[in-house]
Amino acid sequence: MAKDRSYEFTGRKKHSFGRGSRWCKRCGDYTAVIQKYKLFLCRRCFREVAESLGFKKNM
Repeated sequence: MAKDRSYEFTGRKKHSFGRGSRWCKRCGDYTAVIQKYKLFLCRRCFREVAESLGFKKNM
């Protein structure tokens, strides 16, 4: 369950760029957010759900 990171809930100023403007939609973390294909998942959550999203490892 993701943390509520809405600007109204946290009282934070709205950021339009930088790390503070993006967070993982699954866990709420701000670090290492993957934005490609509009995923907005951190790298840890992406590794957990990548196969169910249709991504395959090249090995």
